Amino acid sequence: MPPKTARLLLVDGNSVIHRAFHALPPLQTREGIRTNAVYGFATMLQKAREMFKPDYIIVAFDHSKVTFRNDLYDEYKGTRPETDPELRPQFALVKRLLAAWNLASCEVEGYEADDLIGTLSRQGAATGLEVLILTGDRDALQLVGDRVKVLLMRRGLSQVEVIDREAIKKNYGLEPEQLIDVKALMGDASDNIPGVPGVGEKTAVQLVRQYGDLEGVLAHSGEIKGRRVAENLVTFADQARLARRLATIDCQAPVTLDLAGCCNQSPDYEAVLALYKELEFHSLVKDVLRAMEQEGKKASQETTAVRGLSLPDPLTLDSLEELAGLVARLVGKRDVALELILNNPSYLEAAAVAVGLAWEEGVAVLGTAGIEPAALAGTLEPLLRVNPIFHDAKRALVWFSNAGARVADPGGDTMVAGYLLNPTASRHDLPELCLEHLNLALVEGDSLQLAAARRAAAIRLLHRELAGKLQVAGMENLYRRVELPLTRVLGAMESYGVAVDMETLDLMGIELEGGLAALTEAIYELAGEEFNLNSPKQLAVILFEKLGLPPVKRTKTGFSTDAAVLEELACRHPIAAKLVEYRQLAKLKSTYVDGLKPLVNPRTGSLHTSFNQTVTATGRLSSSEPNLQNIPVRLELGRRLRKAFVPHGPGRLLLAADYSQIELRILAHISGDEAMIAAFRRGEDIHARTAAEVFGVPLGEVTPAMRRSAKAVNFGIVYGISDYGLSRDLGISRSEAHDYIERYFRRYRGVKAYLEEIVARARQEGYVTTLLGRRRYLPDLFSSNRNVRSFGERTAMNTPIQGTAADIIKMAMVKIFRLLEAQYPAARMILQVHDELIFDVPEDDLPAVAGLVKDTMEHALELQVPLQVDLKAGPNWYDLEPYKE
Repeated sequence: MPPKTARLLLVDGNSVIHRAFHALPPLQTREGIRTNAVYGFATMLQKAREMFKPDYIIVAFDHSKVTFRNDLYDEYKGTRPETDPELRPQFALVKRLLAAWNLASCEVEGYEADDLIGTLSRQGAATGLEVLILTGDRDALQLVGDRVKVLLMRRGLSQVEVIDREAIKKNYGLEPEQLIDVKALMGDASDNIPGVPGVGEKTAVQLVRQYGDLEGVLAHSGEIKGRRVAENLVTFADQARLARRLATIDCQAPVTLDLAGCCNQSPDYEAVLALYKELEFHSLVKDVLRAMEQEGKKASQETTAVRGLSLPDPLTLDSLEELAGLVARLVGKRDVALELILNNPSYLEAAAVAVGLAWEEGVAVLGTAGIEPAALAGTLEPLLRVNPIFHDAKRALVWFSNAGARVADPGGDTMVAGYLLNPTASRHDLPELCLEHLNLALVEGDSLQLAAARRAAAIRLLHRELAGKLQVAGMENLYRRVELPLTRVLGAMESYGVAVDMETLDLMGIELEGGLAALTEAIYELAGEEFNLNSPKQLAVILFEKLGLPPVKRTKTGFSTDAAVLEELACRHPIAAKLVEYRQLAKLKSTYVDGLKPLVNPRTGSLHTSFNQTVTATGRLSSSEPNLQNIPVRLELGRRLRKAFVPHGPGRLLLAADYSQIELRILAHISGDEAMIAAFRRGEDIHARTAAEVFGVPLGEVTPAMRRSAKAVNFGIVYGISDYGLSRDLGISRSEAHDYIERYFRRYRGVKAYLEEIVARARQEGYVTTLLGRRRYLPDLFSSNRNVRSFGERTAMNTPIQGTAADIIKMAMVKIFRLLEAQYPAARMILQVHDELIFDVPEDDLPAVAGLVKDTMEHALELQVPLQVDLKAGPNWYDLEPYKE
């Protein structure tokens, strides 16, 4: 007999898997295998094992949808939808995971997982075990006993509540077994268990608390207040008894607890690592390796850890003099990897801790704590000017540049290369890329110096592999000519920053505060009382109870008061319009005034946003901390925020260069549509020309309404818009929208042919490419879910266009940066906002720089139609006026 302190963990496999599937976003591998339920199951079970340290584990599953309960009631669970086709295959993956973990599982035909858990829990308790049941299903609460507790998952997978007998008494005033009687009375819509009409949970709990159990309640039905409930207890007595039988977990299922077969033992680590690699669970690998370390085990060559490779012992350098000697020897060598470890994620403010170097013959490391940044940068400068390989080159180059070193474009960047090969991956960290491409598990739990050496060695090995794969995929030119040199461009932009006029920002804050105060008073007056404007619950009471407005949609906690609801209600009552405006101003103040101030660097007086090169699937850049690409422009107050963004000092101006309708021009080129190409070549207003073609009128007779409709169709086509989407955008019927789209395609037959052909080719090849060869895999095209598949089709249509636009502006940025560096070094590129570049330019250089920028952008890539760039200049980002050369 096991010791009385031993624990048995029983896991409701179906419940945990379903909960994980609905709690997590639709994760998938590069091949399109959905994995969110498996990932959630793995993390949840691992969390439970770490928290509760069970000695024995069994995972129970439903065998099929049909059980003995269907013999009692044909409609049992009859209203449940079929298992989501994206979830169904994940059950087999979870069972493979359990096998790799060496964990026991069970399922029995005709019984649910609940029944197996109930039976095993009774057997475990009888042998003196402490039994824990992990589930998201409250039905399991009836199993709670002196030795049995339920670990109830709440809020997705993030919170587990331990429920024992005392907790049930506190919450319900009942014993666990009495919960069966509660369910018998109230029924269960999710399981399609019929109860007594008119009896909800509150009433059911009160009745069982008063009369003990279902039979007690039925026997005293004549005493119960409420005529309808009393009558229904008599009329539906047999239905309630049936409901009780259906709700009762069978604790006599044909399953036997075998303690020897369900020990919480060490997993088959090799199998777990192989499965995690297959499912691309790179973030979980480190936990496996840490467990292996604790058990004194090493991964085999099939799942080799970098530390297990035949690497020479790192050469430990003790001084800058030794580093200088090594640098002199490495300058003439190829494929030298450099890893810089900093003590702060903000590399503008960080200090270096260690430098690792790797080359064909060896690895070296220098601990740099206490060494002056300028001295370190100066010592490494000869190497930095001959193109070493990095992971996240931008980060290292910014640090070295700020420390005074002259840097060149990197010779390689494993983060950027990994991103190009798999742009939809959520992360491109070095350990994850090593696992994905080299089958190497990189563990970094040792000293920072040793970590620097390991990482440098891994970077060098990884880059050789990634470079080969980029060549095979046809992306070597994109990598070498665009993405690699762009790392230095973006680093320089981040380091220089965007100057901020704090006084203007303060004045904007005061103005917004005044606007919010006035709106608050107006809303209170319309509501007839004061309330918390930021409380959805209080707002719902005002809108839907006091003012009697019709609820638009319901959430789990009541009626929704989100932005879409308020906009729909704005035509019914002025309070809704005021609330929309209040929220817009509140967001402007909190995010773009109060939120920006702490991010202004006190030393430079500038915002140093991070330009993210490896985030979007299309190739577009994004920015963060702060996101300067998302300064709101729809509201005048939002646009005026741009007044606070100014040049670096007097005698300078901001210059903005914006591609005009670049995506439509790319569409014309890619599709080869003769009518669209001709319109662009003639320099016509493409939206007016489209309106003339679609509506069959001369160009001079196109009305503003016609042009607006044509513009919506033009841009909508690029994103695969439907008649529903167009009808919503234009406020017209779906039939009218359908007619617009049909007329568009009849006139622009080349566009229609392109859209059909690109989707067909994507289905055949599994990916689409831009004009420069940027590749995006589209597993959604093969989904059994129609909505997901339709999204994949729209992505196939749009990615070559949007991705090519991203490639073109990146090419322009690289060329302009080099030209400015050589000819006008005082002029600086400071921002990229989608199709627009912003420059900080000495006023005397403006004519020459404007001409250079416009010419370079318009000739970044030659298309069948001309690229057009519009220039503006001014004293701040708001007060920009058209600039003519």
